[in-house]
Amino acid sequence: MITALRMVATEQGIALAADRYGKIKMVLQVAAIIAILLNNVPFSLLTEVRVDVILLWLAAGVTLLSGLNYIVVNYKLLQTGR
Repeated sequence: MITALRMVATEQGIALAADRYGKIKMVLQVAAIIAILLNNVPFSLLTEVRVDVILLWLAAGVTLLSGLNYIVVNYKLLQTGR
Protein backbone atom coordinates (compact mmCIF):
# COMPACT_ATOMS: atom_id res chain seq x y z
CA MET A 1 0.00 0.00 0.00
CA ILE A 2 2.79 2.39 0.91
CA THR A 3 4.69 1.53 -2.27
CA ALA A 4 1.60 2.25 -4.36
CA LEU A 5 1.14 5.58 -2.58
CA ARG A 6 4.77 6.48 -3.25
CA MET A 7 4.41 5.56 -6.92
CA VAL A 8 1.36 7.81 -7.33
CA ALA A 9 3.22 10.63 -5.58
CA THR A 10 6.25 10.17 -7.85
CA GLU A 11 4.01 10.35 -10.93
CA GLN A 12 2.65 13.65 -9.62
CA GLY A 13 6.16 14.94 -8.91
CA ILE A 14 5.67 14.87 -5.15
CA ALA A 15 8.39 13.57 -2.83
CA LEU A 16 7.03 11.84 0.28
CA ALA A 17 9.41 12.05 3.21
CA ALA A 18 9.56 9.55 6.03
CA ASP A 19 8.09 10.84 9.26
CA ARG A 20 9.02 10.29 12.89
CA TYR A 21 6.83 7.18 13.18
CA GLY A 22 8.55 5.55 10.23
CA LYS A 23 11.92 6.16 11.82
CA ILE A 24 10.79 4.73 15.17
CA LYS A 25 9.40 1.71 13.29
CA MET A 26 12.75 1.13 11.62
CA VAL A 27 14.67 1.33 14.91
CA LEU A 28 12.29 -1.15 16.56
CA GLN A 29 12.52 -3.53 13.60
CA VAL A 30 16.32 -3.48 13.64
CA ALA A 31 16.43 -3.91 17.44
CA ALA A 32 14.00 -6.84 17.25
CA ILE A 33 15.95 -8.54 14.46
CA ILE A 34 19.24 -8.14 16.33
CA ALA A 35 17.72 -9.49 19.57
CA ILE A 36 16.25 -12.46 17.70
CA LEU A 37 19.52 -13.23 15.91
CA LEU A 38 21.39 -13.07 19.22
CA ASN A 39 18.82 -15.42 20.76
CA ASN A 40 17.80 -12.74 23.27
CA VAL A 41 21.34 -12.31 24.64
CA PRO A 42 22.29 -10.17 26.66
CA PHE A 43 18.71 -9.79 27.91
CA SER A 44 18.49 -13.49 28.80
CA LEU A 45 21.44 -13.01 31.17
CA LEU A 46 19.48 -10.43 33.14
CA THR A 47 15.88 -11.61 32.98
CA GLU A 48 13.65 -14.41 31.76
CA VAL A 49 11.47 -11.91 29.93
CA ARG A 50 11.61 -12.48 26.16
CA VAL A 51 12.72 -8.97 25.17
CA ASP A 52 13.14 -10.09 21.56
CA VAL A 53 9.46 -11.05 21.35
CA ILE A 54 8.40 -7.81 23.02
CA LEU A 55 10.48 -5.81 20.55
CA LEU A 56 8.99 -7.79 17.67
CA TRP A 57 5.42 -7.07 18.79
CA LEU A 58 6.23 -3.39 19.37
CA ALA A 59 7.73 -3.19 15.88
CA ALA A 60 4.62 -4.81 14.39
CA GLY A 61 2.30 -2.42 16.22
CA VAL A 62 4.28 0.68 15.32
CA THR A 63 4.49 -0.56 11.72
CA LEU A 64 0.69 -0.67 11.51
CA LEU A 65 0.28 2.73 13.14
CA SER A 66 3.03 4.25 11.03
CA GLY A 67 1.53 2.90 7.82
CA LEU A 68 -1.93 4.17 8.70
CA ASN A 69 -0.57 7.60 9.62
CA TYR A 70 1.50 7.70 6.41
CA ILE A 71 -1.54 6.89 4.29
CA VAL A 72 -3.81 9.44 5.99
CA VAL A 73 -1.29 12.30 5.89
CA ASN A 74 -0.03 11.68 2.38
CA TYR A 75 -3.41 10.85 0.84
CA LYS A 76 -4.53 14.35 1.77
CA LEU A 77 -1.31 15.72 0.26
CA LEU A 78 -1.93 13.87 -2.99
CA GLN A 79 -5.54 15.11 -3.14
CA THR A 80 -4.42 18.74 -2.90
CA GLY A 81 -1.56 18.18 -5.35
CA ARG A 82 1.05 19.94 -3.21
